[in-house]
Amino acid sequence: MGAYAYKARNGDGEPITGTLEAASEQAAMDQLRGLQYTPVRITLVSETNTVKDERALTDVKPRRVRVSDLMVLCINLSNMVSAGIPLLGALKAVSQQLSNPYLASTLEKVADLVTQGLSLSGAVEKFPDVFSKFFVNMVRVGEVSGTLEEVLKTLSIYMERQEDLRQKIRGALAYPTILIVAGVGVILLILTFVMPQFVTVFTKAGIPLPLPTKIMYQAGTGLKQYGIFILAGIVVGVFVLRLALRTKPGRIFSDRLILKLPLFGPLTRNMMVARFSRTLGSLLDSGVALLQALDILKEIIDNAVFEEIVQEVRFSAEKGDGVHKALVSRTEFPKDAVYMISVGEKAGKMGAMLYKVADFYESKVEFAIKELLLYIEPAFIITLGGCVGVMLASVILPMFDMVKTIQR
Repeated sequence: MGAYAYKARNGDGEPITGTLEAASEQAAMDQLRGLQYTPVRITLVSETNTVKDERALTDVKPRRVRVSDLMVLCINLSNMVSAGIPLLGALKAVSQQLSNPYLASTLEKVADLVTQGLSLSGAVEKFPDVFSKFFVNMVRVGEVSGTLEEVLKTLSIYMERQEDLRQKIRGALAYPTILIVAGVGVILLILTFVMPQFVTVFTKAGIPLPLPTKIMYQAGTGLKQYGIFILAGIVVGVFVLRLALRTKPGRIFSDRLILKLPLFGPLTRNMMVARFSRTLGSLLDSGVALLQALDILKEIIDNAVFEEIVQEVRFSAEKGDGVHKALVSRTEFPKDAVYMISVGEKAGKMGAMLYKVADFYESKVEFAIKELLLYIEPAFIITLGGCVGVMLASVILPMFDMVKTIQR
């Protein structure tokens, strides 16, 4: 294998330059002709550079590809394609602009596969750990319809909305998490360090311990003696629970339970309705057939209950009854959303109506998060304050008895 620099002309006669990898000059020429380019000049650059490049790609350790990284990829690639830059050159240029080295190396591998004759959708499909089935199918539709740049823009907007919603939820849960960690730390400090020292003083002074003090002291002693076993039990319990939740019955049970919880249930339902609507709307608006769109949606909805809903919708659509009829009987799907989808379906504008449903329920999620914080923050503060207060009382009560003993 060697790296060949080429100069060619595309179907419009415009000059194009770049590099590609091939076993020989003739193989490089065949690749260019496969891309509908007319070769003008092909020159061997280096064989050792290619080896180094390949080693550099394989040496990059896998790391998590964030939604924001994919969003930048889509925006930059869309801009370059719409500006008339050939796809191969656009892929190589974008790979050099990405801050995530694993995504950059993956995109270079995608470019190599495109050079070998694969379509962009076929190339990205080779990397399922980076590009989801939703991403692959959207790209495939863009290639078939000749609107790749528009589909890439749609993908970037979709990911931006999803990431924005995810960040708002994380931000809302950050403060309660800090309160829990701080509160648990203070409680453990009092039980395992402060309480034993006070109890030692009271015991030497012959002061009888009140019931709350005895309970707290025994709890602290138990944590010191059996803390490692308690921690191991928690770890094993969490591991077993995670295994159970990965099974289909476990996922259905947990997802149903979450949807029935006060405060968290409506929030989760609105999130799922928004994701259902925006994903299906994006697929339909990009030209994906309804049944195919529902198959893709089922794989990425990430909720067992809503997976069942998508399956029922697909069955209804396959019979010719439409989408909204399958949603009417599902209590998890709000009636106003079903009505809006019904109107869009009858008017032949379901994609646009799904976008409106998604916008409406994403705004409801934001409001629900604010409402949830109004209840969570005071509840945590009162609960932790009560626990710390009981512990302090268990320390202070014997001190009154000690003062009385000293006065006598």
